[in-house]
Amino acid sequence: MQKQFLQNEGKVTFGKFENPVGNINYQDYPLRTPFRTMLPASQRERRFVHFHFLGFTSERFIAGCSLTFANQQKTVFFYVFDRKTGKTLKKGCRIGEGDTGQINLDPDDGTSILAGKGLHVSFESRLEGREKHLQVRINEAPVLSLSFSEEASVFDTLRLCTPTAANGWTYCQKVAGIEAVGELFLDGEKFDLNAMNATAHHDFTAGFLRRDTFWNWACITGQNEAGQLIGLNLSNGVNETGVSENVLWVDGKMIPLGLVMFDYNQDDLSQDWRIHSDDGKTELTFKSEGLYSAFNDKIECGFDFHQLFGEFNGTVQLENGTQILIKKLPGFCERQYAEWWPAGS
Repeated sequence: MQKQFLQNEGKVTFGKFENPVGNINYQDYPLRTPFRTMLPASQRERRFVHFHFLGFTSERFIAGCSLTFANQQKTVFFYVFDRKTGKTLKKGCRIGEGDTGQINLDPDDGTSILAGKGLHVSFESRLEGREKHLQVRINEAPVLSLSFSEEASVFDTLRLCTPTAANGWTYCQKVAGIEAVGELFLDGEKFDLNAMNATAHHDFTAGFLRRDTFWNWACITGQNEAGQLIGLNLSNGVNETGVSENVLWVDGKMIPLGLVMFDYNQDDLSQDWRIHSDDGKTELTFKSEGLYSAFNDKIECGFDFHQLFGEFNGTVQLENGTQILIKKLPGFCERQYAEWWPAGS
């Protein structure tokens, strides 16, 4: 029998988890209004939000792929950015009638397949070996085959669940700075990810978020000059109640970090960002090289999404006084505002 995240009577356990949590059985959760009135099952379906975001970075390329399920609608996008030429290949779509829309709710075991409008994305998680496999095709032609193993890399996976608003919760599971293998096919050329020292990242998020959710997010995934694999996950706006998702990985070992602030020009997100903690132990600058964005404030459930990719510089000081130098490491910064379901429903 498949392991279930929610326990008897839909009980949610908050905090961090060392081991795989199983299927996110959100249908069993007794969702209520902020005034504690029980909501019908139809509202659980409408208000549940889930997404995978994953990809890789390297000295030459940065790639991202998102599979999302919100307001009973599935969407998918993919991009790969060539840092040498400045060109971006990107493709995205909403899954409609006649398309393929299978999305997995177990972060460690199962397969998601979203396909439509010439884009085909398959993402498989295998509990044995803690393996992840992403396949992307555009117009039937292979574009990306990406794999990584959290077990083979002896990687400390971030797993945590936090309370959200009055009666919601958010489960997230993340990795960054983990060795990637596979192939990228672009402009008639084939590139070996392992030969490029590519490193992967993966974000699995699911739960009952606030209807209008806002967050900033920063992610580093790369290899420093000392040959260490560096991963960094920093965020504000979602997982900050009781426990934080802010962590640093050094060669797979996860180190908790404090809360951070994001400073940037809202009128020009391409200008440099500053990410810093109030204790001064984290001080980073992000320089954008490109972005993937989506904006619509004219519809019932509007969105303002900007995911920038580029490089980070700065320092992170650990509790023992050790200072980790971040020098020209690739990654992402994000500004996201979304209305997940219609107001008043």
